[in-house]
Amino acid sequence: MAPFPGRASLLCALTLTLAACSPTATGSATPASSRSPAASPSPTAAPVKAPRTLVSAGSLTFLSDTINPPQESLDPATNQAVGFDVDIAGIVTALLAHKGDAAISGMTITPDLQRSVAFVGYFQAGESILVRRGNPSAIQRPADLCGKRVGVQVTTSAQDTLTSENGGDCAQRHIDIRTFATDTVAVQALRDGGLDAVLDDSPVAVTFANGNPDSLEVAGPPLRLGTEGIAVDPRNRDVLNAIQQAMLALEADGTYREILRKWNLDSLAIPASQVVIAPSPASTP
Repeated sequence: MAPFPGRASLLCALTLTLAACSPTATGSATPASSRSPAASPSPTAAPVKAPRTLVSAGSLTFLSDTINPPQESLDPATNQAVGFDVDIAGIVTALLAHKGDAAISGMTITPDLQRSVAFVGYFQAGESILVRRGNPSAIQRPADLCGKRVGVQVTTSAQDTLTSENGGDCAQRHIDIRTFATDTVAVQALRDGGLDAVLDDSPVAVTFANGNPDSLEVAGPPLRLGTEGIAVDPRNRDVLNAIQQAMLALEADGTYREILRKWNLDSLAIPASQVVIAPSPASTP
């Protein structure tokens, strides 16, 4: 779960605009520019009233860091963004009649981020420990990382977790924290034997393990589960309310669960009661 500020420059460079939508025979809309034709779940809920405030008229523009499968990544065959976040963004866009602006990139809702942006909850994720196949160091929990070489993507909440452990359970025998520009590079160092473990977002760690079953596995249960959110300028209350309504519609008609199953993320769903705006509009100026 990567804090937004640490990836701001990359997010700006990889702006994901979901504007190319066309009506289907059922009256819903299918985003055409953000994912492959195979990933086209269509909502059946009634259209949600579109917000009045836009950065680009006629489109819902998302910012996303497309290097975090299964939530968002680039399909090498098409060079298009694919993933759970992309599918959610596409369907939300359809329900909003293609209007508004938001960021969706696996961002955990934290008090620090809420000072800058508001969120609509849509998912939960934690952190998982990725190790070499067979788990040679018998790692199961954060305390098992004491004295070990552990890789992490720089300026992420996973790095914060390791730093916190060095002030707690590992105070006498610090974790040797090795930072990398991307988690892909960190995982390669793990596979090459240069690390004992990598701490990563739980969906990302599972994807690495599933994609490399002969060399990698996830050790222990997920850590620090927290709600992730779609980020919006807190002054854009029309956009916030519309996205919340769209997400509730996805929950109600089953589309949300359908997308989760597609990306093997069923266990990380949040109930409709958690699809809330944080902080609430009443608490923003």
